[in-house]
Amino acid sequence: MSNERSDRAIRRTADTYGFTLNDEAVESYATELDATAEVLGTLGATDPSDEPATALSEGDDAHNALRYTFSLSDGETGGGPLSGCRLGVKDNFAVAGVPMTCGSAALSYTPEYHATVVRRLLDAGGDVRATTNMDEFAFFTTGETCAHGAIENPAADGAVPGGSSSGSGAAIAAGRLDAALGSDTGGSVRIPASYCGVVGLKPTHRSVPRFGFVDLAPSLDHVGVLAESVALAADVFEVVAGPDGRDPSTIGMPTPDVTLPDAVDGDRVGVVEEAMDGADKDVREQVDAAVEGFEEAGVAVNRVSLPTFEAIPLALLATTKIEFARLFADNGLVFGTGTGYSEGLRAALATLDLDQLGDTVADQLVVGGGLLETAAGRHYVAAQRVRETFTREVDEALGAYDALVLPTTPTTAPPFGTVTNQAAFVQTISHTAPFNLTGHPALSVPCGTADDKPVGCQVVTARHDESTALALGSVAERSL
Repeated sequence: MSNERSDRAIRRTADTYGFTLNDEAVESYATELDATAEVLGTLGATDPSDEPATALSEGDDAHNALRYTFSLSDGETGGGPLSGCRLGVKDNFAVAGVPMTCGSAALSYTPEYHATVVRRLLDAGGDVRATTNMDEFAFFTTGETCAHGAIENPAADGAVPGGSSSGSGAAIAAGRLDAALGSDTGGSVRIPASYCGVVGLKPTHRSVPRFGFVDLAPSLDHVGVLAESVALAADVFEVVAGPDGRDPSTIGMPTPDVTLPDAVDGDRVGVVEEAMDGADKDVREQVDAAVEGFEEAGVAVNRVSLPTFEAIPLALLATTKIEFARLFADNGLVFGTGTGYSEGLRAALATLDLDQLGDTVADQLVVGGGLLETAAGRHYVAAQRVRETFTREVDEALGAYDALVLPTTPTTAPPFGTVTNQAAFVQTISHTAPFNLTGHPALSVPCGTADDKPVGCQVVTARHDESTALALGSVAERSL
């Protein structure tokens, strides 16, 4: 005999798929459901368990960059490529014993395990000592929507630090950390890198494992690195990247060997016309100066057009809104794409207090869910077609050039309280979002200042060719 809850579940499921079931069929299916659930329940929990952090304290730095500080014994062993490096991870990565909030007052969860990338940092001798504040659920670009207070920009008084990996960028700019991990869905590593005057690397999509990470939009999310220098960004990337059995989406990804060429003489660079035309004059001048530095180093430079470039931010918005709404509706499950979903993340989302969600996140959920309900995925499909067209354009351009160059952001860091509508938001992601949709590696490196605010130069290369991006970034870095 089936139970009433199973009967209701079968009736709802039948309605969803358009089946008509009589009472006898409902009871039969419900009985089978109960039996199957009982068998599958024997699978049990699969989360690993790690030694929890100690000496846990809330961050109290002047720029509100740090969420928690702590000590991890594995990071005190010394040796390894990251020995002596002060490291942080964004507040959407699991660190055993450290509350993970994703920048939200709605989430209260303390994992018992480390994300894969955290384990790798520790194994490389890194001193992982903090989680960093962020825009709530990674869904903004200024650092103003964090439930634990706005994050300030150490490099530009009165201006936002960029987001959503705001605390990671600010902590490095303030000298509190040497490097930190962030996540990048539409620019969330590179925007704070640009606004705060630090280095930010978004690597090839799926090259860095996402096990123990809370997704925003699985087809767009990249785990990236912010660092005080190009060389350190390269070292951290090399440590955290590579296949991970707990994240099936990384299977088949190469283990990187980031060897920076001694010279870039002979490289070919295409400067993206649409991005340069859309940038502020003073930003464009600084990027032009970086390009001149490439030419002095022996790089051949030409202009290149990407006709679909300006349509891409809207395609990213449609993709993000809908994937994010679907994640919440499915309690954090990511079906089919194998992004390393764990029971721990399901437990995290199970603690959600929806009444405590900030307005920005609530709006995205309602609008994204509404798009699914009213259009049956039509907008999502349209966005993927634009994505396919633009990806082809970028692949063709990178068939002719070793790298594409453009301003990381079209403006310097805007003042607090000025990114208040969709047009202003879209402008912040207009130069970074395109390469989340294509999955190409993209590096932001400081290339000067405009009105006393940092300017970032973005270098985009073929998939898995982070070395070329980093080599060109080193040239720009040396020219400062």
